[in-house]
Amino acid sequence: MLGVSHAATGLLAGVAVGALLGAHPVDVVSCAAVGAGAALLPDLDEPGSTVGRSLGFASRGVSRVLRAASRRVYRATATSYDLRGRGDGGHRHLTHTLPAVVVFGAVAGVLAVLHVLAGWAVVVLLSALGFSPIAKAFRGKHERRFAFSLVWFGATSLGVAVVVLEFAPWLLGVTVGVGALVHVLGDWLTRSGVPLAWPFTYRGKRWWMFRSPVAFHTGKSRVEDGIRVGSLVLAPIMMVLGAPPLPPV
Repeated sequence: MLGVSHAATGLLAGVAVGALLGAHPVDVVSCAAVGAGAALLPDLDEPGSTVGRSLGFASRGVSRVLRAASRRVYRATATSYDLRGRGDGGHRHLTHTLPAVVVFGAVAGVLAVLHVLAGWAVVVLLSALGFSPIAKAFRGKHERRFAFSLVWFGATSLGVAVVVLEFAPWLLGVTVGVGALVHVLGDWLTRSGVPLAWPFTYRGKRWWMFRSPVAFHTGKSRVEDGIRVGSLVLAPIMMVLGAPPLPPV
């Protein structure tokens, strides 16, 4: 799926997490923003992806490291049937597995536990990342720069609110994990598929690419358009109807 589609589905998933597990209305907003960014994290194995280019040389460096790690893990765990294929184990391999989803969530939660500023940084970076596809939609240079400034201002303001209201580290971890999972499931809907069985073996392959029976081409399907638009429409509705009540003063 396209980056903007992943962000939209992550936004909806984050709202659901916040509505179900949050203790404050701001939790829903925070989970929504974090979920949108977390839904882009699995594509960190691709330096040219939205998340890979998000922080310039820093994110590209992380992407190259993850891609190299993915290839090493692929070579170390691939069966003889896997090696007969054309893939090199880079994009859509290690970071698109269910264990990776757990790791993404655990890292975010642990960082928030270690220090409040680390949790703040996770919230700000993922929030800005999640809404960056909207800013990129602007064609004019000045309009796009202004949109990015608004995104970062909003993300920073949200981060401050999260620190003041003590956003629970476990909720941050769950939201990041769910956002990453939504990404994996979104790519399961496409023709390329994802290795859902790893590290177990399925039909002789440890990297069997599972795909939906109605799989579509990324960026070329009305189904993907419907998922993206539907997520963007449902998210604010669920945010209003499902937000927990304000705590008593």
